[in-house]
Amino acid sequence: MVVNQSVQPQLRSPKRVARVANILPANTPMPLECDACDHEQSYSMTHLRTLPTLTCKECGDSRQFSQVELTTLDKALNELGYYLNKKA
Repeated sequence: MVVNQSVQPQLRSPKRVARVANILPANTPMPLECDACDHEQSYSMTHLRTLPTLTCKECGDSRQFSQVELTTLDKALNELGYYLNKKA
């Protein structure tokens, strides 16, 4: 094997990578688990934005969906590159 030692390795400047934004419809189902029994149910973001009372179909436990949870969910999706339309 012949190696040419007079060739210097070329250092490449890092390329800028554009983040891809995925825009999801407002009626995209979001899976949420029941706090009591871990049963997973899906709710649309349009529904979750109304800050509804969520009732588990499995065990009947219910609780209010909070503004903190909505903000946290929205920020987490944004960090992953997902953006939701505000209207359906």
